Amino acid sequence: LVLEAGSSLLGAWESLSSDGQVTVEGMNAMGYDAMGVGMMDGIKGLDVLLARREEAAFPMLSANLTYVEDGALVLEPYAILVRDGVRFGLLGLTGPQFTQGPGLAEIVAVEDATEAAARYVPELRERADVVIVLSSLGKAADNALAAAVPGIDIVIGSNSAHLMPEPDRAGDTLIVQQGYLVEWLGHLHVRYDDQGAIAEAASRYIALDENYPDDPDLAALVARYQALYPTPAPATPTGIVQP
Repeated sequence: LVLEAGSSLLGAWESLSSDGQVTVEGMNAMGYDAMGVGMMDGIKGLDVLLARREEAAFPMLSANLTYVEDGALVLEPYAILVRDGVRFGLLGLTGPQFTQGPGLAEIVAVEDATEAAARYVPELRERADVVIVLSSLGKAADNALAAAVPGIDIVIGSNSAHLMPEPDRAGDTLIVQQGYLVEWLGHLHVRYDDQGAIAEAASRYIALDENYPDDPDLAALVARYQALYPTPAPATPTGIVQP
């Protein structure tokens, strides 16, 4: 499974200029299976996020992002994927910082993540063999969530940008996240016994340095967007833009 915990759509110049289109196109090309939604995914407004959701070949998930008007969920709360006969339940949880985006506080609210997880995890446990939370709550909140809500197998986190050489463990729940700015790729391998208990768990982070050359197709995609949205030259102290 290739998963993203949130705050991935917007940030760099090309992503901001294209309203996240370059990010979604790249994630589609890389075969992402799902992503949670975090603060940086909403900084251009809700309409932009919903437009990117329509372009994505993978679900964007949040079980606690709701409309202020009627309390309805903005996005799908979870998705279930089947791989090699194993059912994976993927639940998205959004951090409270999401409403700091332009005009968002008047449109959407972020429900307490623990309450949302307590509502949906039992449902997922009935439908899935492995329950994975995609969280933009931050590492401390992820650990608290795992301790408070039984039935979560794995929490993949974002927001606090920890680089973790091995997973944290709260009971039977593994908690991981791997840095920020796509400088590292996290790889988690878990083996369960016949009773569903963790028999083996190992994680590692892979530094995406010069040892991993850019994929030609993705490099071409980035170059195309860089040509469409060239980075502006820095201004001089007098405010004159240098060519």
